[in-house]
Amino acid sequence: MNDARGLPAAVTPETLDRWERDFTRDGFVMLPGLLSEEEVAALRDGIVRAHQSPCPTGTTTPLHRHQMFRRGPQFAAMLDRPPVVDLAERILGDTCHVIANNTVYTERGMAVDHWHVDETVLVPVPEGARLPVGMEMPCFVVTAMYYLNDVPMDMGPTQIVPGSQRSGRLPPASEDELVWDGRSYVSLLARAGDCAVLNGQTWHRGAANRSDHHRIVLQVTYGKRYISQRFWPFVNFSLPEEVWNAAPQRRRRLLGEHPHGPYG
Repeated sequence: MNDARGLPAAVTPETLDRWERDFTRDGFVMLPGLLSEEEVAALRDGIVRAHQSPCPTGTTTPLHRHQMFRRGPQFAAMLDRPPVVDLAERILGDTCHVIANNTVYTERGMAVDHWHVDETVLVPVPEGARLPVGMEMPCFVVTAMYYLNDVPMDMGPTQIVPGSQRSGRLPPASEDELVWDGRSYVSLLARAGDCAVLNGQTWHRGAANRSDHHRIVLQVTYGKRYISQRFWPFVNFSLPEEVWNAAPQRRRRLLGEHPHGPYG
């Protein structure tokens, strides 16, 4: 049951306040049990099928399929699914949009095991300097990672150094130095239906999958309006008509329908 704002009944504005505070402090927040067993099964089966065929964009890797919103209404509905979209709008503002919608499909022996921030350091802090106490690191991009099967340690969990989004620098090369403000990395052991919401400036990686099963994750990445959407082929991207026609107003904005702004 949803309330008048479309939030699940168990998620109150106070819950969102707490999630936002935790996200701002730690650079991520773990949200357990967001998806039902039926939702998990439909999304997981759809991802397995997607990895049996090429990407509609023509860019195919063993690890990813892109623009998953093109692969059925169950995926398009994840773009504006409460309560994650409500949290993303709290963090990025209500003009944010989706910049990517990918899978992470990790088989035995695969990993994204180099420690990194997403793409680049967006607000560099000089070596030896620190953000002043009371100043928050701006956040420009948020990724929701929906886990579609249980992720114990041997399946290669997401690993994160809490608070490291405040560093304003790349992770150190040595894992022995992978500490920020006295905090080392944590492993996000997950159950199917859990969701981790991550600031991409937080030091993170996906550990190697040592199990006999695929680790199956659906990612929805939100950015501030002025962050470019990453829908290949970029300048010539065309949204499928059936996706657009089925989209309610909020999803249309997330797909890029904005009013005129200061630059056009």
